[in-house]
Amino acid sequence: VRVNETHTAPHRQHLVIMPRNNKATEETDKLTRIAIVNTDKCKPKRCRQECKKSCPVVRMGKLCIEVTPNDKLAVISEELCIGCGICVKKCPFEAITIINLPSNLEKDTTHRYSQNSFKLHRLPIPRPGEVLGLVGTNGIGKSTALKILAGKQKPNLGRYSSPPDWTEILSHFRGSELQNYFTKILEDDLKALIKPQYVDQIPKAVKGTVQQLMDKKSERDNQAEICELLDLS
Repeated sequence: VRVNETHTAPHRQHLVIMPRNNKATEETDKLTRIAIVNTDKCKPKRCRQECKKSCPVVRMGKLCIEVTPNDKLAVISEELCIGCGICVKKCPFEAITIINLPSNLEKDTTHRYSQNSFKLHRLPIPRPGEVLGLVGTNGIGKSTALKILAGKQKPNLGRYSSPPDWTEILSHFRGSELQNYFTKILEDDLKALIKPQYVDQIPKAVKGTVQQLMDKKSERDNQAEICELLDLS
């Protein structure tokens, strides 16, 4: 199975979530939206905190958006947010994005790094003999999905504080093609490789011609076949 991904310069984004009082349910709450604050664009010291002042939930006395001129970043509560989008329009730096989530994704969380990070829902399914393409903007989980499929990142099913073991993970994917796929990965019956295409970094990472590198890395002595398939000959 071959999965390739082309990387571009990442746009850093930060998913901000208010702390919860009940830690037992912090990872299982059913949120209908996520609030993303761009760490590069959010500049509370250079604005009038329009997001907070215009928020109808804040006006009702609830801490939906917390930010002061001394803060480095605005904090938005996903639980209190009603998805009106007013803060998105009022932010002078276009630093806020509110994303409404389909309700049918509530039980399909594959991975979440922490409380203050994005959630990856579901996974693409690689199949032998087929090309799988992942297309989308930066920060939506393409690299995370590839790492999970390559066995380099164990999916925590959204439980970042108490990650499940592989037995539970396989049970989660029971009945799907991914159960068989991960079983083969774990038993070394299938080898998945990621080939990030940082084209501008190639000269810094490797030396020599393409032929020399293929001769050095080849495990099957099939360089001629690969060159023909990729039109390199």
